[in-house]
Amino acid sequence: MSKTVWNILGVLTILSGISLFMLFPEKFAALPPDQRPQFILGGIAILAVLVTIASTCFFPKVRPLTLRILGAIGIASCVFSIVEGFHTNNFSLFRRDFLFLFASIYLVVKGKLTY
Repeated sequence: MSKTVWNILGVLTILSGISLFMLFPEKFAALPPDQRPQFILGGIAILAVLVTIASTCFFPKVRPLTLRILGAIGIASCVFSIVEGFHTNNFSLFRRDFLFLFASIYLVVKGKLTY
């Protein structure tokens, strides 16, 4: 992909992060006190993923490492979704999960988007 496309993706990632975090105070105030720590940890996790994606877009030398990180996050989310599907007997998303799992494994192994 060209440098312009990477820059556009980086800017869009930053804008999506800003718009997401603008909603946080409103949602945080509506939560009961016992759920607030989980909400904060989830917000930190989302922020970490967005920073990883933005660093992939803006810094070409770290792309292999950050793409591997994103692949590892994808593997973890696929495994969680598959296990959750077995627990709830909902097998409707398995095709999508396995397809995404193979793509995530490819990212972890290769560290690049092209073949």
